[in-house]
Amino acid sequence: MDDKRFCPTSTFQVQKFSLNSYHRVVSRKDLGRRPASEITPSNTLHSFSGRKCNNLDLAILSQNFASYRKSVNLILEKVFSDLSYAESLGKEIEKHRGMLYLVLRKEDRLKWTPENEFGQLVYERMHRNALETSARIIYAQYTRRKLVNSLLDILSSDDQQLLRLMKNRRVPSSLVRRVKDTIEKRSNGSFHYALSACRQVRSVLRNEYRKDNPLKGEERRKTIRELLDEESSDRVRTELFLIEKVAEWKRDGFPFINPTFQKNTVDFAASTENTTGQGYWFMPDPEREDEVIVYIKTLPGIKSHELDTKSPYKSQTIRLRFLNWLPRKAARARRKAEEAKRLGHLQRVLQLEHRAARFEDMNKQLNNTMKLHRFTRELAREQAQPEKNEPHIRNLKMMIQDLKKARRSAPPIINVAGKKVMLLIPFMTPDEKLLKTTLSSSMTRKRRAGVDRGLRHSMVVSVKNGDDTYEERMIGRQELYEKRARLRQQTRVLMSEVALKRNNWERKHAMQQPPALLLKKERELESVWRKVRRIDREISHQVAAETVWFCEHHGVKMLYFEDLRSFQGKGGMGRHSWNLNTNLWGKMIEDVRYRRAALGHRNGGVWLVNPAWTSQTCHVCGKIGVRVKDASSTEETKGGEYFHCPECNEHFHADVNAARNIMDITTKPTAVGGRTSST
Repeated sequence: MDDKRFCPTSTFQVQKFSLNSYHRVVSRKDLGRRPASEITPSNTLHSFSGRKCNNLDLAILSQNFASYRKSVNLILEKVFSDLSYAESLGKEIEKHRGMLYLVLRKEDRLKWTPENEFGQLVYERMHRNALETSARIIYAQYTRRKLVNSLLDILSSDDQQLLRLMKNRRVPSSLVRRVKDTIEKRSNGSFHYALSACRQVRSVLRNEYRKDNPLKGEERRKTIRELLDEESSDRVRTELFLIEKVAEWKRDGFPFINPTFQKNTVDFAASTENTTGQGYWFMPDPEREDEVIVYIKTLPGIKSHELDTKSPYKSQTIRLRFLNWLPRKAARARRKAEEAKRLGHLQRVLQLEHRAARFEDMNKQLNNTMKLHRFTRELAREQAQPEKNEPHIRNLKMMIQDLKKARRSAPPIINVAGKKVMLLIPFMTPDEKLLKTTLSSSMTRKRRAGVDRGLRHSMVVSVKNGDDTYEERMIGRQELYEKRARLRQQTRVLMSEVALKRNNWERKHAMQQPPALLLKKERELESVWRKVRRIDREISHQVAAETVWFCEHHGVKMLYFEDLRSFQGKGGMGRHSWNLNTNLWGKMIEDVRYRRAALGHRNGGVWLVNPAWTSQTCHVCGKIGVRVKDASSTEETKGGEYFHCPECNEHFHADVNAARNIMDITTKPTAVGGRTSST
């Protein structure tokens, strides 16, 4: 397309659907998901209560997941039983782009037959999905081994780098870059992966030292940093231990733990044909509006507790249903758009109409998928009849060919968290036709914007106009942040209490069941953390949505963020460091990229830049300035809200000044999720 927008046709956006037991009735009030207000004896547990899946369905799904896990772990066991074999497979997978299972499928020891161990765990098509999952894990482990071995090469030849790694609170960035540069095929996340490898080696070194030097009596355990201090009496012995341990790993190999697959997840990603043979089948419910029945093929040896003649898998079926909320969401957005149009909120109308069009497009993709399933099965049944209806068969083949070329949803992922079963369906991003229809009134995208992350504001966005003027927006959700801060402080207190009680109990009653009071405290801590994670998701969602539409209304093509992926708060700063280390920056950037991709930007049009000196430099003259308390002060104040430049004698909000500097950084930025076109 032109410079207004780009249509990425090879990416997907995932929507979640909650799976229900087949006989459960969803009482649709208001948002359509509220359970019945009264529970009567006639309403069984799985009909009207908050529980969506009954125990029988959960038990069968658990058996399905267990067999799938065993299959994946059996593949990993065969691969990692010979490290040279795992190394060669990792190299092959690295060369392969997409459909990684094809590399493992050629290996004789990993092939599926009805009689072998794989045939007893999964059916043939599910074995392909297990190979895909295993290939991803093998490649991740191969990359991790390369990075760790590169780090050991550096540490064994340079003792000073080893001591820096163990003494510093933060992993030295120069060391991370040296590790990253040893990898031939570098990606956008190479620095982050190298940093993770450095942290892994440092953590294992600390654990090895603790094993060789156990505590005696009530002796307090000293940290490695304290032991390596110049005045420590154990400094020389500690240094020798670290050097010898690295040399041992260099000679005998690092003590890697062979990976295992533990998730309650079945991924149909390798089932690219999207037909009934893939192990799942969608069918619209003929009696209930906007509800879809999903048939999941159970693995060998697992039978369903109920039969359904409509199932393509006979008794090897678990039958569930989900509410297709896409039409309801689209209609709701249309109603809100009409109301906004009456009030004259034109920008709000643009957002709501695009939202409605997206949900309608997703609903069409899901309907196309269900039609393909139905026609494929009908064709197979017609071809199996003794007397074939040739005109009907030709008609079905033509419809199937048309549906295969149409926009359809990708194969789903099913996972279980506790007693909640989720269906994750990937949908194709909006195409050129949809974008031209919904965003035709928006201006041409030629501008660029910088985004600064602060503690006072979640994001400060600065958009540069053609006449050297700026449009700024300070985006924050103060009420949510204050609630989040209170909950996080509560977790700090609970973590201290739980750790103290757990240590006391294990010291006095080793290998015994903890008391009910301790288990209650641990459950309380888990509950508070769940609340924090929910607020994190809500903050990220709201901030990203406001950022994306502010940029869209101002015609932003390229959006520059600070690269804070390796950021670590300095020690001794108390709660300030605690807040900086958990600022949701990575999640917000990913949410912005995800939403901008849905608006037609290639990979979201998001770039990361080095933020060095952006907060201390004046964006007008480039001189170093100072932080001050307010817009009228010239006296330096640590952590002040405003920025003062003595050269220009100007005052700016500190975050606004940083955002303007970020968009003007001349060094080559790093693309997020892939490379985007530059201006």
